[in-house]
Amino acid sequence: MKPVIDIDSAPFWEALKQGRLLIQRCPTTGRYQWYPRAHSIHDPSVSPEWLEARGTGEVFSFTVIHRGNTKRPPYNCAMIKLDEGVIMLSTLRGIEEEAMKIGQRVRVDFEDLDEEIRLPVFRPVEA
Repeated sequence: MKPVIDIDSAPFWEALKQGRLLIQRCPTTGRYQWYPRAHSIHDPSVSPEWLEARGTGEVFSFTVIHRGNTKRPPYNCAMIKLDEGVIMLSTLRGIEEEAMKIGQRVRVDFEDLDEEIRLPVFRPVEA
């Protein structure tokens, strides 16, 4: 299934093609927000600005799905708290299920879904 790309999220998807992770920030409060919206959740009178995230964070929560509507179980679903403070839903790569842990430091990587769509995934930061 392909993601829905609309006017509010188009800059995010375009940046992913270039290997960049963008998030939004309120221009009046300086606070970040995720997911993409046309207005700031911190000051609804203004439109948010797009900024490149550092791409680092930590595993906030995760689960491993062993059965389901997919061709490749098991797979994981992880909530990543970026260093900017927002939480993104993604997946972890390059780590065995038994080694996953909450609080683990991760860094963004990019994975092609197809010729048009690139997704952000996260990999453990080497100590």
